Amino acid sequence: MVVIICLISIVHTLYFKKTKNAAFLEITERNLIIILLLIGISARVLLFGSIPPGLNQDEASTGYDSFAILNYGMDRSGFHNPVHITSWGSGQSALYVYFAMPFIALFGLNVMAIRAVNLIFGIISLLAFYFLAKRVLNRSVALLSLFLLAISPWHIMISRWAIDANLFPAVFLIAVFLLTLSFDNKRFLPASLFVFALSLYAYPTAYFIVPIYLLVVFSYMLYHKKISIKSDFKNLGISILLFIFMALPIFLFVIINYFKMDSIHTALFSVPRLSGPPRFSIASLLFNSNPQGSFYQNIIDTLKIVINQDDSTIWNSIPEYGYMFLFSLPFLVIGFLKLVLENIFSKTKQFQKSFVFLAWILVSFLLGSLITHPNINRINIFFIPLIFLIAAGIYYIVQNLRCLAIPIIILYLLSFSMFSFNYFSVYPEKTDQIFFESFGEAINYASNYASESPDARVYVTNKVNMPYIYILFYQKIDPEVFKSSVKFYNPGDEFQRVESFGRYSFGINNINQSESAIYIIHNSEEGKFDKSDFIIKKFKYYSVITKR
Repeated sequence: MVVIICLISIVHTLYFKKTKNAAFLEITERNLIIILLLIGISARVLLFGSIPPGLNQDEASTGYDSFAILNYGMDRSGFHNPVHITSWGSGQSALYVYFAMPFIALFGLNVMAIRAVNLIFGIISLLAFYFLAKRVLNRSVALLSLFLLAISPWHIMISRWAIDANLFPAVFLIAVFLLTLSFDNKRFLPASLFVFALSLYAYPTAYFIVPIYLLVVFSYMLYHKKISIKSDFKNLGISILLFIFMALPIFLFVIINYFKMDSIHTALFSVPRLSGPPRFSIASLLFNSNPQGSFYQNIIDTLKIVINQDDSTIWNSIPEYGYMFLFSLPFLVIGFLKLVLENIFSKTKQFQKSFVFLAWILVSFLLGSLITHPNINRINIFFIPLIFLIAAGIYYIVQNLRCLAIPIIILYLLSFSMFSFNYFSVYPEKTDQIFFESFGEAINYASNYASESPDARVYVTNKVNMPYIYILFYQKIDPEVFKSSVKFYNPGDEFQRVESFGRYSFGINNINQSESAIYIIHNSEEGKFDKSDFIIKKFKYYSVITKR
């Protein structure tokens, strides 16, 4: 309550109290930034690691491969320092894997360590977004942008779990901020293009979005003489060469997998040929038999997500709150129209720093619709500029109707409070089985029991998405052991399901219930076993069964 009162009082000072005292405004702005950061950080770190409860299979995959490369120099498919992870067969981006290594080295392979990457980048994004908005428009829009991102349900949720795709918006945001710094100081240009190139390793949509975005923005800069090939030749040349050098491995990855060539192995890294069809070719409409029809449908579906703020996946959004609360749509429309008017239909035709957001929105919207059928995590690059538009829309309304400033802030704070209550009390009950809560406990218990019987076979339920990855994750198994003994149900498919490796077999249907075997089951499968013959150790949703 004290924080809310302070926040409203500072907003009142900034928007209503007339003062030309620069020092006073600077202190007020700094205090407001601190309060907003405290709100944003608190929403991201409270009960961190336990909400969402359990562990998603993609989190486990990222965490295990990070652990394997850190300790054994190769991922679970045997590739040495790969530029892209083979994962389930169709690939998984590598940047998150490498960023997770310091946390795993410090804290071990656990849920908090692998989720720490998105947490840290989520917090960094708050400041990067503030400074970017301040550079392209003004202090008031920057404070509104920071406020909205700090309380954004979408951004809070992506900061709290370790899906690799959700690293892309943060890295891209940092790159765009560095690019705006280069408008006034070209020495920032190499750093910007370095981070843009780094974002190519964050998510496959970056293969298309990053080059086109840079082409559009650099064309705009050249047109307005914000950059000159002659006078800025050195910085521009270094930047382009650095980008090409950094992007070359991922470019080779795309070529090797599109043309089905052999993997490349070097002393420093490897460029893998995936064992299954690559995700960038499966998801992209560029490889579709009817790209035009699908493109139009994807545009409609993307607009539905923008308007409804939901994609029917509980791990991406809570329907009642969306990515930025459902009542934000009018502000978004106003902000977009104002941005278009300033950048395209302005009579002055001057260079506008806010063009970086307009290009971001248009390129990510069009290419996002072309690349993949949309859901919130696939088009996650789209939401930061949308939040900027909402902030800009609120600012333009308040400029004309200052009496609405405090009611709007209170409305967002009340909505944030309701979201927080839902997320920290109701949401865990809706997602605990989606994130397979207590499966890790069952695995650890079974493994401790199995340590007394080294030859015992362990049978694991298939009522978990890719159960083998949880065995690798919680038991920290040598990737060479996995690679040398794994058998797949469907080798070569997009998502390859493991039949067995080492002492572990997956699936408990039609098996002989032997005296020495150990079973890890979903509690719904308990009826398959005679309680008079077996001891059942129950956890919340999973059980370990051993012979009496």
